[in-house]
Amino acid sequence: MVFLALTLALSGCSASQDPGDLIGVAIAESVCPEEPVPTKLTVTCHRVSVDGVSLSVAVLHAETPISDPVLFLHGGPGGRAVADRNRWLVPRSEQLTNHDIVLVDQRGGGDSRPSMDCPEMEKPGDQALAGDRSCRARLAGSGADVYAVTVGRIAADLVAVRRALEIDQWHLHGVSFGTRVALELMRTDGSAVTSVVLDSVVPPDVDETADLADGIVAAFTSLEEWCTNGGSCPSGVLAPLRRILMRLDENPVVVQVDESASMTVDDTAFLGAVVRTLGRADGPMAVPEAILLADTNHLAEAMDRLSPTSRGRSHAPENKLSSYAIQSAGDTLAEGAWVGVTCGDQLPGMDFEPSDSSDPIHRAEQGRWIELRARCAAWKVPPSDPITRAPISSSLPTLILAGKLDPITPVAWAKTVAEGLENSKTVIWSQWTHAPSTWNQCAAHLVARFFDTGKYPDDSRAYC
Repeated sequence: MVFLALTLALSGCSASQDPGDLIGVAIAESVCPEEPVPTKLTVTCHRVSVDGVSLSVAVLHAETPISDPVLFLHGGPGGRAVADRNRWLVPRSEQLTNHDIVLVDQRGGGDSRPSMDCPEMEKPGDQALAGDRSCRARLAGSGADVYAVTVGRIAADLVAVRRALEIDQWHLHGVSFGTRVALELMRTDGSAVTSVVLDSVVPPDVDETADLADGIVAAFTSLEEWCTNGGSCPSGVLAPLRRILMRLDENPVVVQVDESASMTVDDTAFLGAVVRTLGRADGPMAVPEAILLADTNHLAEAMDRLSPTSRGRSHAPENKLSSYAIQSAGDTLAEGAWVGVTCGDQLPGMDFEPSDSSDPIHRAEQGRWIELRARCAAWKVPPSDPITRAPISSSLPTLILAGKLDPITPVAWAKTVAEGLENSKTVIWSQWTHAPSTWNQCAAHLVARFFDTGKYPDDSRAYC
């Protein structure tokens, strides 16, 4: 491998430092992880060393790029992008007509090193926090900084990547947690940003414990309207969901997962499963079916219907990671990176006061926050720089996408962020759920057209 030493700044540990002061950054060509797919486009992979980490980077080169490249910011925290690069190639993304696409596995996740993946945290039930402590001890014992993954540091890393790739200007395409990083880059490196897409936005100053439950109710209200009008849920979803949650709160049920494992489903676990599933592209169809099964005392079948999200390495119910964040299809989650951001960046802005203790949905959601506080206590993550939790003000051209069926990043959050973005347009679609630009053709087209022309969708006609 040929190393290119760069005399760049290290904007290092604090988001308040000047991102123009970078030193000690190195870039090297590397072998791309996972199998390639046949494509006429050139794909190059690199490792960028900065601030004690080695970041995995892939560049998808357009045949005739005529505009600035696009940095795609994946979800998580702790998700990945480089190993999933082929989803941009087959079928080929419309963005690759005129732009190179830059993919970066953020620190701690994906193919970046050191890895903050925690297989110890997959242990069931009452062993969950023991797994947290075990992973924390292992990472610390290996010399890894268990407090190194924060929004501020991730943003500083990406400034280093931009400089290492000799990019003066780029567009930002953030999805879910990636929007939080995009907003931080708008704050700290805005002069290098041409335009921004925020898909399923996470406000930096949001208190999820105060308003996410209302967002969940709003999404299920939209789902009920959609499926009752279509005839697929004549009994609705909200009333049966509340009945299920009340029943599981009083009497949790042990469900056999497979021949060797079982799980206890209480109200918090069931709500988490249906919320994460509604966040999927197929969620609006799967969730009403699962709720009907659970309401008629077929809980095992209901959980099986939800299993692509409620089981598995990234979102095991036994693990109970208290996050609804969903990455692009196929992503796995580096649990240690998730903990660093959730406990260091998000927890300090939460007050943990129940918003409506009379509603079973609110009570079940409150249980998730109780679990989160215990998990963060086990990891002992200190609060990050409070500047990263301040609202963002910017005049950069920004397109915001939000779906009425999204229970993970509610429509209200998009409206909150838009208040500080004076040159922005918010597109809200009744049939979108979470992260539509990663799975919905219309949303993907809006993103590509915005990056190509800088023009916002016209309200006077259909978007697509």
